[in-house]
Amino acid sequence: MRRRWWIGGAVAVTVAALGMLWEARRDAAPAPPEAGFVGSEACRGCHPAAFEAWSGSFHAHNGAPPSPAAVVGDFEGANTYTYAGTASRMFREGDAWKMAYTDPRGETEVRTIDLVIGRARHQVYLTRLDDGRLQVLPTYWNVEEGRWRDAREGTVDGPSPLPVDHQQYWRNYGRTFQRGCLECHGSQPRKHYDRATQQYASTFDPAINCEACHGPGAAHVAAWQALDGEAARGTLPDLVRLDLDRSIEACAPCHARKRVYAEDFAPGDDFYDHFAPHVWEPGMFFADGRSSSLNYRWVDYMQNGCFRRTTRRMDCGFCHPPHGLESVKDATVTQANAICTGCHVGHKTRLVEHTRHPAESDGSRCVECHMPPMPLDLRMTVRDHTIGSPLPELTRDFAAPNACNGCHDDHDAEWAQGFVEQWFGGDAHFEGYRARMRARAEVLSKALEHDAPVPVAPLVGWLGDAGRTVVERASAAHFLRRAPTDPAATTALLAALASDPHPLVRYAACDGLETHRSAEVDAALRRALDDDRRIVRVRAYQALILRDPRVADEAALAGVRAEYEVRERVIRADDPRSKSLDALWHFQRGETAEAEAILREGVAMTWPVPGVRADLVQFLMEQGRLDEAEREVVALEQANPRSVAARSNRAVLLLARGRPADALTLLDGLLDEGVRTPLILQARDAAAARVGAPARTGR
Repeated sequence: MRRRWWIGGAVAVTVAALGMLWEARRDAAPAPPEAGFVGSEACRGCHPAAFEAWSGSFHAHNGAPPSPAAVVGDFEGANTYTYAGTASRMFREGDAWKMAYTDPRGETEVRTIDLVIGRARHQVYLTRLDDGRLQVLPTYWNVEEGRWRDAREGTVDGPSPLPVDHQQYWRNYGRTFQRGCLECHGSQPRKHYDRATQQYASTFDPAINCEACHGPGAAHVAAWQALDGEAARGTLPDLVRLDLDRSIEACAPCHARKRVYAEDFAPGDDFYDHFAPHVWEPGMFFADGRSSSLNYRWVDYMQNGCFRRTTRRMDCGFCHPPHGLESVKDATVTQANAICTGCHVGHKTRLVEHTRHPAESDGSRCVECHMPPMPLDLRMTVRDHTIGSPLPELTRDFAAPNACNGCHDDHDAEWAQGFVEQWFGGDAHFEGYRARMRARAEVLSKALEHDAPVPVAPLVGWLGDAGRTVVERASAAHFLRRAPTDPAATTALLAALASDPHPLVRYAACDGLETHRSAEVDAALRRALDDDRRIVRVRAYQALILRDPRVADEAALAGVRAEYEVRERVIRADDPRSKSLDALWHFQRGETAEAEAILREGVAMTWPVPGVRADLVQFLMEQGRLDEAEREVVALEQANPRSVAARSNRAVLLLARGRPADALTLLDGLLDEGVRTPLILQARDAAAARVGAPARTGR
């Protein structure tokens, strides 16, 4: 393997200071920079102070080819790690950095490291495969702990160890850098994925460079090189003069979990023409609305009251100097608190009276109580950005963590609540805050339960309350999709889609209405095709074509159809999760050959992950092609005979071949293990009926 880089501008002195275009393709010629971009080095001459601050920042050190300066993991001393029956050894061989990994089957593979990403909390190591994929290797360096960890101990969910047919196993699509990471962990990213060959020829700058935040700089540089100040006006967005929302949205493309609907976002552009951020959803949040997983801060920050109430523009740069991103962890209490006490002046002069802790102790740092480190189960520390106040009673009643017990972990929540009551109980402002948070937790704790009935009445109230945050309103709309037959839910969603001023709420209303069936809903979704935001138009179109595949044939909808296809055929071209839904749509239209081709494309993308292949089995059985389905089930069993997909599809195939007793044995075994999917439950009912077995209770 060879690595090539394009370096623009003058010769730079460090990797961090380079504007590099990294190419994830084999034996490729050096490529020019993307049109309109010049690289960070071109900014240095006119902006030396900003460039110097950026050069030492985590943004500049986001990623680089492996080198002694870039690699922070220990490849020479404590360079081995074992985890759940797997083993890794990290070492150098000449100029190459390598990782040898022994998988759960006992097989060892040695991979060359081609790129390193991160150095603030985690550093991960990437290897390039022959098809151009950059795969995140299974063992990473935990910077905060100063030790190696397995990916399963970090941001990866699943069993331990990850089996080789799991989507998050290091060779599979869940760990492909271009599919899930590149859009944030690279500047000027171009995936360049070829569906026909399933090859990548990706290009990007592994640093988060100047133009990632300021936009393409070629015209700006050219104007100033010509000493034409008038021509330079407007060549770059003036980030200082963006309004509050647009300023936050300049950071949100990388600091929010979101769905991407269009490429080439630049600061100052309409965020909701490009992205639909995730809001509250099961498995990702505590009952008080704070993140329990890695959600990249936007969803938490949009809940806090500070940035809306202050007369100062409290955007991201208010607390985080945008070039250096300096930390205040080593500052004195007074220095660290200065950001907060600029508005909360009374707490500056009466600090101890407010905190009830010694003046220079951590307990008197604003962030320790109002932005505590959150237990994200990721072996990393990320501070809460909702900027709330500690409520230990929510720990006691809803298992949401609180800042008091974060420090005083030798006491329980009841002990901490006693002090909160003693110090702040009876204060009108505190009591109002506590009542609001408790009422919200009562609702959210139920809404966040997987597959549970949602509390419709309070969610309808949230959705119609203009005084609630966009996170609350949009989340309510998403949750109400789980109440498809409730007239109050339908009415509320229709009203939100028609008149809510925020595009994310209208988007969420489209999502909620997807499960609600009526002519009135269809008409409302059609009206939403003319919404002024792309994400709303495309989500409405998606809901409509799933209800009636013939909608896609309407000539009048060519514009929104083209927007939809950019997301599905370009942005998500390498995402196998879209293949089954796309195939189903073609199947519903009677286009079985197209549906089968898409499923087989998905199988090739995901092997040995079972998801799309299991859908192919069902597709083949639907057409009575049992021998072909048999071959696909055998392939599932070869990858992992104990997987749910292998056993459930084998059971369904046995049922189709007239062997209901054998099918029932397999299905009851899955149910005994607590596995309950619609396919398993339906097949079990059919098998039991054929052999006269009793129904299963407790479903």
